[in-house]
Amino acid sequence: MERSRNGTMMSLNSQDFENLESVEELYFGERETEDNQEQTKCRKTDSNPPEVDVAVLTNKDLPKTSKRLDLEQLPIDILLLTVEDCEFLACLSLLTGFSRMFQKDLGDVYIGNIGEMKIAVMKCRMGAAGPGGAAGVVRDAVKALTPKAVFCVGYCGGLQPVEVKLGDVVISEALITYAPSKVTKDGIEERGYRVPLKPNLAKVILNAAAGWSPPLRDPAELEVAQVRGALLSGPQVVDDSDLREALLSRFPGAIAVEMEAEGVYSAAHDLNVEWIIIKGVSDFADGKNSEKNAWRPFASIMAASVVAHILSNPIIFEDWPHYNNGKTSLPPSSGDYQTDVFNFSNDNYKTNNQQCSKIQQTKTRLILHLSVAFFF
Repeated sequence: MERSRNGTMMSLNSQDFENLESVEELYFGERETEDNQEQTKCRKTDSNPPEVDVAVLTNKDLPKTSKRLDLEQLPIDILLLTVEDCEFLACLSLLTGFSRMFQKDLGDVYIGNIGEMKIAVMKCRMGAAGPGGAAGVVRDAVKALTPKAVFCVGYCGGLQPVEVKLGDVVISEALITYAPSKVTKDGIEERGYRVPLKPNLAKVILNAAAGWSPPLRDPAELEVAQVRGALLSGPQVVDDSDLREALLSRFPGAIAVEMEAEGVYSAAHDLNVEWIIIKGVSDFADGKNSEKNAWRPFASIMAASVVAHILSNPIIFEDWPHYNNGKTSLPPSSGDYQTDVFNFSNDNYKTNNQQCSKIQQTKTRLILHLSVAFFF
């Protein structure tokens, strides 16, 4: 007997129904106390996740100094946006041959590869708006790096404990912004927006699970699933059971909540770039999570592994256009200016030399004429 992620049963036969003592058993297994049923429905946040089969980098493993970002590294194919260190390091751990680059308007940009795809990984501050927030960073990075798509990667809070478990990876089929609203005596009038993915990525995620295995040291220790659904995004860190229930009453179909997607969408929409949010579930937004919650790095690694799996199939992205056809907003570096000035062909060099000689001869004749006029 198998249970799907939305709680409905699959592959049931008459013998299965005879063995069930109640309808509750259909969803939760054998009869248990109320506390045990809740533990059956969702993994506890105070438990430790299993070991991963990935060599996860630490900050000590990263380059101490940056190289200057120049036009030779561009364009990139995909931009990965993260917030916390564990999200950032999870993405870098799945890149090969990455370098730490610097550009004064962007800050540090790590550029490497996932298979044949050229990937840039960046960090933003928590939240969608404000200096260094997701919207501004995505807008500047897309104009400079000209990617084909933006992936926001990391961890999030689950809202449906039966449908999504700790460590599962949420893939945004749609985005809902919950903050814009009008509160009246009759209730809340929603003023936010509900938007689906753009067509290209909407097709890609339908088969994102094909061939993917969670990178676990012991795969039998935990079942990790990809769950597609609607993602809530807003300015609050939701870590309170009452607030969580209030959001669910307004948006009963949402499966997870986070803070950056609104900014990612806003910038990507304005620039007409594909975007997606892929985040692992680290808690249930109910006040029981901890700043040192071990599920956060675990959830980030699971999410990054799904992203790496999607990007390891480069044929999908071959015909996708780079933003602005790959024309960057970055100014040429000093090296590029030198190349433009000194990289003449022989013919151009001769022509320029001849022109300089003629100008110098004209200046000499003018000086002689002025000298003669002065004496007379």
